[in-house]
Amino acid sequence: MNIRYFSLLLVFTLLLLVSSSASAVLDYKDKEMIDADTVIDDDLLIYGNTVDIRGTVLGDVTACGGSVRISGNVTGDVMACGGKVTISGIVGDDVRIGAGEVVIEGNVGDDVFVGAGSVVVSEGAYIGGDMFFGSGRMEARGEVAGNIEGGAGDVILAGPVGGNVDLEVGTIEVLSPARINGTLEYTSQKRVTFPPGTVIQDVVFTEKEPHDRSALSQAFSLFIGWFVRLFHLLIIALLVLVLLPDHVEAVARNIPKNPLLNIAMGFALVVIGFVGSLVFMVTVIGIPIGLIVLFLTIFTLYAARLYFGLWLGRRIYSQLGKESRPWMDMVLGVLVLSILTSLPWVGGLVYLVVTFMVIGVMFSTMRGAKA
Repeated sequence: MNIRYFSLLLVFTLLLLVSSSASAVLDYKDKEMIDADTVIDDDLLIYGNTVDIRGTVLGDVTACGGSVRISGNVTGDVMACGGKVTISGIVGDDVRIGAGEVVIEGNVGDDVFVGAGSVVVSEGAYIGGDMFFGSGRMEARGEVAGNIEGGAGDVILAGPVGGNVDLEVGTIEVLSPARINGTLEYTSQKRVTFPPGTVIQDVVFTEKEPHDRSALSQAFSLFIGWFVRLFHLLIIALLVLVLLPDHVEAVARNIPKNPLLNIAMGFALVVIGFVGSLVFMVTVIGIPIGLIVLFLTIFTLYAARLYFGLWLGRRIYSQLGKESRPWMDMVLGVLVLSILTSLPWVGGLVYLVVTFMVIGVMFSTMRGAKA
């Protein structure tokens, strides 16, 4: 797999996280740890700063947090995103992860899809299907029963692989404990000699031009930054949805009404906010008020996408004819909007139009509520 597809892999991972969890339950949204003696006979949605699932889930798990650990038994799929995600228990089906750091040290029954800064399949871990990844660094020291396909800056293979290996890498190292039963194909700037007996079938080398690596590294760094921003935005979006559900719903319902008027009103309010904060801060007495106005203006510019995300996600699910829940609408909408606003040339315009429009809608909604 060409490493330039890393961003597509992670977007695919997050889309699967959203679309595969239509039956997830919210019973544990305020509880970050599932005790070892707990059995959940349903799908599970859980998020928080530190998530640890030690019990048994008879269904799928969708987890999001600063740190996520699956140390219990999950009979279905696991979809997770976070700063660090660790799979140390047993997962019966597929695992899909988007994270800064991923560690797999347990058993996974089927395929693994990973987009991360670093990926480690620890010694003693087992993956029953294929492994697809895009990362800065990947170490596979455990067993992968199927194929391995992906791209990374640095790759270490030190465990058994039941199928083929297809990689695009900056550097690759195959250690003597490795045993690749299929073909090893790799694209790199430099041909590498592997220990005898580690690759059972053919080794196919494709030379990569030297300038490719710097361009790919820069693209990878840009994408990691984009993903971190998206992750933070999703966390804030879910918190806002939990804390202010009625307000968010009211604003989202009014987004289609008078879009041009709301864009103009939103632009005017932003100008007033920045100018007003400067006016207040001219005097010593008004500095606290000016700082508060400035903070509220900046936060509104940042958070406006959340409200639009709820409306956009709901429209997408409606067009697809699928049932959804508010958190699903919010996650999908924010994800799609983040992709749109990242596009060259048009992304900035999309961001400004959406932001000004939502700020205008927020003002109109508040004024209507007071009336």
